Amino acid sequence: MAVMVCTKCGVTDDSPKPMRCAKCGGRDFYASTPSAFGPSKKSAPAAENSAVATTPTEASSPVSSVTLFDKYGGVPTISKIVRAFHKEIMTRAHLASYFEGVDIAQLAEHTVKYIAFVMGKPAEIYTGRDMYTAHAKYHIHGMHFDEVADVLKDILVQSGVDKADIDVIMRRIESLREMIIV
Repeated sequence: MAVMVCTKCGVTDDSPKPMRCAKCGGRDFYASTPSAFGPSKKSAPAAENSAVATTPTEASSPVSSVTLFDKYGGVPTISKIVRAFHKEIMTRAHLASYFEGVDIAQLAEHTVKYIAFVMGKPAEIYTGRDMYTAHAKYHIHGMHFDEVADVLKDILVQSGVDKADIDVIMRRIESLREMIIV
């Protein structure tokens, strides 16, 4: 059975058509089905597996059941992207300072799971804190959010992700802005 998942913070809602997220107040939801990363549950129709359809045409096409996560090779590819992303972030002192005292291995694991979620894998694999709680103590500025987003975009380009797919991913990342910056 599918549950509805908030696109901003990943919180699930059991209502068939939720109006607002109980956690962040977001109004955008998508139907999520179990993933290979979580406990096995009853399968849902393939049409519900598409968390990243961007137009009505895509939603009705047979290709829409293939998520960006699946298209680009799943966890192995995302792990490479996250390693390159963290490596670049850590070369920039003003961004690296946000990560002082942070267990980078644990952060990388959470980042892989979150990017997998952003690329269309069901939210059940991302069990970290919501974005606001995870980032509030860092007092992140908008210009740093923009720079980190640009780094991610550059890494996606270097990794061979199609421009249209990068646009989808970056829209999902941009939707988090108000939950991450001060």
